[in-house]
Amino acid sequence: MHYLIEYKTFQSKHEMNEAVAEHLSEHRYDLSETDRTVLNTIACYSVKYAGASHLKAATLAKLVGKSDKTVRRSINRLCELRIIRKVVMMRPVSGGNGANIIQILPFDARNDQPESSNREEAVKPVVASDKTPISENKPFNFINQNNIINNTYCAPTTPYVRFKQSVAYYVKDAKLTNKLYGIYLAHTSFLRNCHESIDLLNCGIEAVMTTFKATKRKAIRNITGYYHGVLDRVLDGLMYAVLPSIAEE
Repeated sequence: MHYLIEYKTFQSKHEMNEAVAEHLSEHRYDLSETDRTVLNTIACYSVKYAGASHLKAATLAKLVGKSDKTVRRSINRLCELRIIRKVVMMRPVSGGNGANIIQILPFDARNDQPESSNREEAVKPVVASDKTPISENKPFNFINQNNIINNTYCAPTTPYVRFKQSVAYYVKDAKLTNKLYGIYLAHTSFLRNCHESIDLLNCGIEAVMTTFKATKRKAIRNITGYYHGVLDRVLDGLMYAVLPSIAEE
C-alpha cells in the first residue's frame, strides 16, 4: 500500500475540492494569483490520496512557471494561513531532509487563522523505507507530466476548469455546471476591466456554494434563477469592497 495513504486528510476528492474552494473564498484577498495557482496545482496532485502529495518545490516551480524562491514563498504563505501543512521526510540512505509531504488541510472557519510561524509542522520526521522509495506522486486524473514543456505550466487551469473542479462537490450534473458557468460569464463580462479575474471567479464559486447550502434549509425550484440572485449580491459586495466611494453615492 502506498505510503501516502497514511497522510490523507480527506475521504474523497470531492471533500478536498470543497475545502480548497472554501479556503480560496475565505482568503480571496490574502492570496496572490501565484499562491492560488500553487494551491490548485498541489490539489491536482493530491487526488489519488485525497489531500496528500509528495512534491518538490522545484517541481512545483516548473509546473507553475515560477522560480523556486517564489514557489517556496507561496508554500509558506499557504502554511501560515493553515491551508496546507508540510510534513518533513528523511532520506533513508544519505539522511537529511527529503522532499516534504504536503497536506491540504480541511477548512474550519473557527480555526482558520494564520500561524505565528511558517516553519514546518512540529511532527516527528518520517523516514522513508527502502521498499517505498520517495517519488513524487503523479496526478490521478487530469495532469500529465508530459504536458510540462519548457518549464511552463500546461495543466488545465483555465477559469472553466477551476470553476468545474471547485463546485464538483455540490454540482453533480455536468449540464447544470455549464449553465451556472454561463450565468457567471454573463454577469461578469462587464466587470473584467475593473476587477482581477481570480476575484471574479472566486465570487462565482462562492455563489454556487451559497446556493447549494441554501438547498439544505429550504426547497428551491429554480436553482439557476436562485444562483442569479446570489451571484448579483456577491458581486455587489466585491464592488463595494473595492470601490467604497461608489457605494456611498
